[in-house]
Amino acid sequence: MYGGLFKSTSVFAVAAAAGLAFGGLSAKAADLGGDCCADLEERVAELEATTARKGNRKVSLTVYGQVTSAVMWWDADDGLVNGVDESNTYVVDPQTSGTRFGFKGKAKITSDVSAGYRIELQYQQADATRVRVNNDEGQHIPEFRQAHWWLKSKTLGKIRVGQADMANSGIAEINVANSSIADGMSSSQAGASIIRNDLRGPGLTNFEHNRQNVVRYDTPTVAGFILSAAWGEDDIWDVALRYAGELGGFKIAAGIAYGENTDSNNGAGGAADPAIETINGGISVKHVATGLFATANAGQRDRGRRFLGNGRLEQEEEFWFVNAGIEQKWSTLGKTTIFGMGGEFDDQDYTSAQYYGGGIVQKIDAAAMDLFISYRHYDIDDGAGNDDIEFDTVVGGGRIKF
Repeated sequence: MYGGLFKSTSVFAVAAAAGLAFGGLSAKAADLGGDCCADLEERVAELEATTARKGNRKVSLTVYGQVTSAVMWWDADDGLVNGVDESNTYVVDPQTSGTRFGFKGKAKITSDVSAGYRIELQYQQADATRVRVNNDEGQHIPEFRQAHWWLKSKTLGKIRVGQADMANSGIAEINVANSSIADGMSSSQAGASIIRNDLRGPGLTNFEHNRQNVVRYDTPTVAGFILSAAWGEDDIWDVALRYAGELGGFKIAAGIAYGENTDSNNGAGGAADPAIETINGGISVKHVATGLFATANAGQRDRGRRFLGNGRLEQEEEFWFVNAGIEQKWSTLGKTTIFGMGGEFDDQDYTSAQYYGGGIVQKIDAAAMDLFISYRHYDIDDGAGNDDIEFDTVVGGGRIKF
């Protein structure tokens, strides 16, 4: 009897509890002004604590970057003039477009003026331009590529302050096709340190000032033209004029720059020498319908006067570079770029290098990825009459952006 009573009471209690529970839930669901969202807000706060987020609601935040790596095979044959006659295979980070990540954002001040920032860090575990015959790691150099704020007016232009590109940065690497990742254009060439330090060849560069602590100004775009000027590091400045547009079915990009550098920390000779003067530029054209393209860039750098032996001689360096090919979407994967290239370098130590080669880049649109392979052959004069020095390199790899 008592058992039946307890059973009946238990059933009644369960039913009552269920009714109260459902009733309470219904009441809370209907009462939007109550504490129904407390648990949800707590969960959102937990998620925010584990994810990258903006520090405020006024300035946007974008995280971006890329991962690039490749396999580099090289072969050096200098007839044992410098004791180098071997070949090796390294896993490298191509300096042309290395692994990096960054943060950028902006905020609207008025209908005409906006402000923003950019921070970008790159770290090369084995820079393809710095590896040596006896060092497959090169130099591990963490680098803040960008660390600046900016103000931009649609009518007056843009100003940047901090670690940023100088006006001539990229001026000799202009390219309307997707071949730069593979061929390195006229600088950042795989094996550059081997050519310079192990084979006693020229320093392969395109004389760009690249990134410095500067103040830079860019005009608004006028008929496709932009004028830029930069000054910084107390002793370095440059100006550049760029154009980008499409005329008669041709896509065109071009630029020319002039700059001076008197800062010994940036490669100048110091107080005893005059400024290093640089002029460089490039042009790239592609026929949109056929995909045929051609690129050319060149430059000259006057390093002033310095001691050579018992006399003082004016020193000049110069380079030229050409690249041409075809770019078409023959596959659903994305565009394919096939190219050939050639060029020459002469530096202040009377060394020189002539080179030729070619390559291919396959874009994979679905993964924001580029797969590439390129070949170069160099004939090097070390300035001592040993003009039979040869160097070959093949670099193949990939880049994926995020």
